[in-house]
Amino acid sequence: MNDLPTPSGGPPAGGSINKEQEVGGIGAEAPFRASGQETELPPEVASSGVKIQPTSIPIPPPVSAMGVKPVGQNVSPAAPAVALPLSDDQIAQGLKQSIWSSWHWLAQWCVRKLKQIHGKLTRVRQ
Repeated sequence: MNDLPTPSGGPPAGGSINKEQEVGGIGAEAPFRASGQETELPPEVASSGVKIQPTSIPIPPPVSAMGVKPVGQNVSPAAPAVALPLSDDQIAQGLKQSIWSSWHWLAQWCVRKLKQIHGKLTRVRQ
């Protein structure tokens, strides 16, 4: 066999080092933290000028007045507000119309929009 050392200065190519054995690297001594948790910096790191960035950034009032809303993993989704052109009763009546009627297709469109936001029709029995 070839007994020449490798370029990295490690053991010879025919050596007895186990290829699956991990040398160095990250082991169990480095626990993982959730991304939303705040951590404290060691004093020597903080004294060098390193700062922890906040996980949430407030949007300034002039920007939020323009309609900008926060997005991301830390923002809880609010129920979307959808203004449909028909009430629930009108949608129910429109679905009973002939397929040649534009009223029927407007009601179908309203049902599609409700399904997209996971909304439901409230059916009132008469």
